Amino acid sequence: MPYEPPFERNDRIDFLCMDIAELVGMVPSNAPLAASPVLHRELRIKTIHSSLLIEGNALDPEAVTAILDGKRVPGDSHDIREVVNAKRAYDLIPELDPYSLEDLLTAHRAMMDGLVAEAGRFRSGNVGVFDGDALIHAGTPAPYVPEVMADLFGWLKTTPMHPLLASCVFHFEFEFCHPFADGNGRMGRLWHTLLLSRWRPVLEWLPVESTIRQRQAGYYDALAKSDAAGSSEAFVEFMLEAIRDSLVPFVSPKRERQIVKARALAYFRENPKGNVSSLSEELGCSKRSAERIVAELKGEGALARLGSARSGSWVVAGDVGTTGT
Repeated sequence: MPYEPPFERNDRIDFLCMDIAELVGMVPSNAPLAASPVLHRELRIKTIHSSLLIEGNALDPEAVTAILDGKRVPGDSHDIREVVNAKRAYDLIPELDPYSLEDLLTAHRAMMDGLVAEAGRFRSGNVGVFDGDALIHAGTPAPYVPEVMADLFGWLKTTPMHPLLASCVFHFEFEFCHPFADGNGRMGRLWHTLLLSRWRPVLEWLPVESTIRQRQAGYYDALAKSDAAGSSEAFVEFMLEAIRDSLVPFVSPKRERQIVKARALAYFRENPKGNVSSLSEELGCSKRSAERIVAELKGEGALARLGSARSGSWVVAGDVGTTGT
């Protein structure tokens, strides 16, 4: 019987899919995101830096840019090699077949050459994902990895599921299996971008990895929730939001502001004792920008402060009968 990943659509997922489709339709063929080589280069640098930063690479964007320009830069040789390899792997996107296991191995070889002994091959040993000393996820036992990946690619090639949804489900299933000795995170994100680009070519350049980096804790939390549930809904919702929010700045700055404010309200709803510095980290913006967002929300009556600046708390309008002043 063909493999079918456990997954059920819900209203939130359907809404996000429609939202993304609407936004993609708003990108004209001559828009910078679709047609500007200069912007494409900037976004690819941003993508590579963000994806490697998630994995602990210490190089800053200026160093990444210099490396991709062929310049010598000071820094750890391993980190530099990661940048060179990631550029090589992302450059393969136009020629990769997203439904080919051989092409997946080719891309992994490009991504991990000189970094791991089994570059371009499925792992021969078992792996686990740890939080300190605690095992939080055990990958598929090594002897079963080739079969599991063949089943997953077979499903991906034949599923009637919308490509946008299928790309998110695949990303979770890929990370759940953890098919390689190393490089699983960056390969999962690369393949997700590849799948999106085959649905709509303009999405090849969308810096989704940068949005994931800004919400890194949420990324791992969504993976953990779907892992515990045995179904990918939580992760799919997270990824759809990341795709949507990555696309908005290229289509509607006003809508982007609305989304940022909604995220700020959600943060204070979950963290009534939170502060502006923590909010800036949550939103991936400067402290000054976070202060402006808070001021706007207070001015609109959507957010209020109860008590002193030191010991008080935030209240989101509608959460209680009276927000106070």
